[in-house]
Amino acid sequence: MVSKVRVDATICDNTTTVTVKDVGGGRVSIEIDTNCASVAHFASLLKDANVDDLTDWTNNRILDLASRSGLTTTCLVPTAIFNCAWVELGMISRKLAKDKSPLCLHFVE
Repeated sequence: MVSKVRVDATICDNTTTVTVKDVGGGRVSIEIDTNCASVAHFASLLKDANVDDLTDWTNNRILDLASRSGLTTTCLVPTAIFNCAWVELGMISRKLAKDKSPLCLHFVE
């Protein structure tokens, strides 16, 4: 099975789809389809991840590659990868994620 999320970054008018597949041994493959040039560059560098990449904030390979690819710190794609991979690895309930979707930011002031 795979897990898939769509990021609608309306503030920058970009759409990204992240697909994650459990490949065993605590590893996942990552596929990213996007209309954003910076995210596309990021996608070319990030093809897989392991549990440490998905749980450790310090020296994090995903965040490091995002930074080196020119993603802003406000880009939602890295967060989408974390959430999608956690669902795929059973670290977040698939049913809960689908029932509580979408995750949102609401600017109130």
